[in-house]
Amino acid sequence: MITTVQFEGREHFVVPTVMITVGVHSGSRGPVYYSAENLRNSVDLWNGRPVVVWHPELYGSPVSASTPLAFDRQRIGTLFNTRFENNALKSEAWIDPQRVAAIDARVLTAIRKREMMEVSTGLFSQNDTTAGTWNGRPYNQTATKITPDHLAVLPTGVGACSIADGAGLIRNATGIQPLGFPEWDFAIAQ
Repeated sequence: MITTVQFEGREHFVVPTVMITVGVHSGSRGPVYYSAENLRNSVDLWNGRPVVVWHPELYGSPVSASTPLAFDRQRIGTLFNTRFENNALKSEAWIDPQRVAAIDARVLTAIRKREMMEVSTGLFSQNDTTAGTWNGRPYNQTATKITPDHLAVLPTGVGACSIADGAGLIRNATGIQPLGFPEWDFAIAQ
């Protein structure tokens, strides 16, 4: 369930999100295995990380979403209440409707229509380069010591851990209210 809250002096959407699931996902480093243990160990590090549209780049090279340029041009919200459950890393993306409307209105349209949208985790990790197979899917590395940078919303394209894999914006719709703020008005803005 998508809800709204007052945050940073204005209304924000609280959008349930599955960021990544346990399994083999082929991103910028090829097929990498993400274990339950390593995803679980990263939970507390995701809270407060920026939500951006697309992965930030500068002159064609990836950069942190915590740079002033990425914050100004791509940031649409912040992650809170991250948890690991049912073999997935889940969070609430607190999205600023004003910023998302100015940066990419397709994301705002998807939220209002309650349509899932692809996401992609922006993270750093130390990887074990031992190859293996998980559920019949081969991998070249295992992500360890995950350090989150951002969650990218992808208006077009498919994330390495896609909707088909169990991830996505508006995926984690369980009806859970944001933690610690039950007195807020949770009606969706139209």
